[in-house]
Amino acid sequence: MSRTGRAALLIAAVLVVFVVASGDRGDRRTAAGTADGASLFMAKGCATCHLGPDTRPLLAGYPPLDDAASFAADRRPGTSAADYLAESMAAPEAFPSPAFAGGSGPSDSMPRLRLTSEEIEALVAYLLSD
Repeated sequence: MSRTGRAALLIAAVLVVFVVASGDRGDRRTAAGTADGASLFMAKGCATCHLGPDTRPLLAGYPPLDDAASFAADRRPGTSAADYLAESMAAPEAFPSPAFAGGSGPSDSMPRLRLTSEEIEALVAYLLSD
């Protein structure tokens, strides 16, 4: 199986686990999840490269995430904003952001952060909060 095929299977497996584990929790954007996500955004180093809802990055040139709710649902047809962001965190190499044009086009320089499903859920809630 090709590397791309293995990556696609891994992404599908991660998404299935994420969906099954999350169950029907209603709106993911809870106050507690948003607060945890804000802390994680700093602690996991996201704020080093990305503009967040209430942060400024230390480095320039990386995709801004301060308005993720406005673009995330449109990045992959048939994928919700929450699912797109979760997939991007779980397997960042699977879909390089078109917002990062590292000179010659999209880049796969996003590191794999080894986030738990709970951390991903909290970060998604933070990024999609109003």
